[in-house]
Amino acid sequence: MGKNLNFLIIIIVIFVVSCQVPQKKQERVKESSLKEKIKELIEKQEPEERITYPTPEIPQIISTISEKKSKEKEEYPVEETYAENLYPIPQNIKFVSPAEINQELTDIFQNIYFDYDSYEIKRSYQEILKKIAEYLLKNPKIMILIEGHCDERGTREYNLVLGEQRASSVRNFLINLGVSPKRLFTVSYGEDKPAYLGHDEMAWVKNRRCEFKIGREK
Repeated sequence: MGKNLNFLIIIIVIFVVSCQVPQKKQERVKESSLKEKIKELIEKQEPEERITYPTPEIPQIISTISEKKSKEKEEYPVEETYAENLYPIPQNIKFVSPAEINQELTDIFQNIYFDYDSYEIKRSYQEILKKIAEYLLKNPKIMILIEGHCDERGTREYNLVLGEQRASSVRNFLINLGVSPKRLFTVSYGEDKPAYLGHDEMAWVKNRRCEFKIGREK
């Protein structure tokens, strides 16, 4: 009787264990399926390259301008950044790069670089602009053209606006330092004239800039 009881207990234990093992395997299967689902969802996320500019207002305004040209002057966002009225670029003046004149002007009129999607002048470049203003105040007959440039990201229309905002921001800074607005002209090339060719951050950093051209009579 004792042997039969022991045998029965062994049979019961084996049965209980055998019932638990598939249950553990099933739990593992569920856990694995969950991880695969999470991996699948992560892989379906939009890559970083597709992210658009974080400032949606300018493209929206450009779209509105295209549909309602009669309201262009009221809605164009660049006008908000002007400290003084703009003047037409003189036809009798040829603007050339400082390097075409001499090394002294090349050292003074250095490029101003900007952060991504920004036209704010960083503190590190304010000293350069102060030296430019000092030179212009000592040479009151010199006129300059400020070119605004962007990297390739964003639409062409967006970058033309952003380039103009950058040029205008530099112009306003010089005006606030005492330079006459009649001597300062601006133009935006957007993404059309990159300083460096490439599709990475190394090129983009060098293309987000303002360049200076010195006026000479033709």
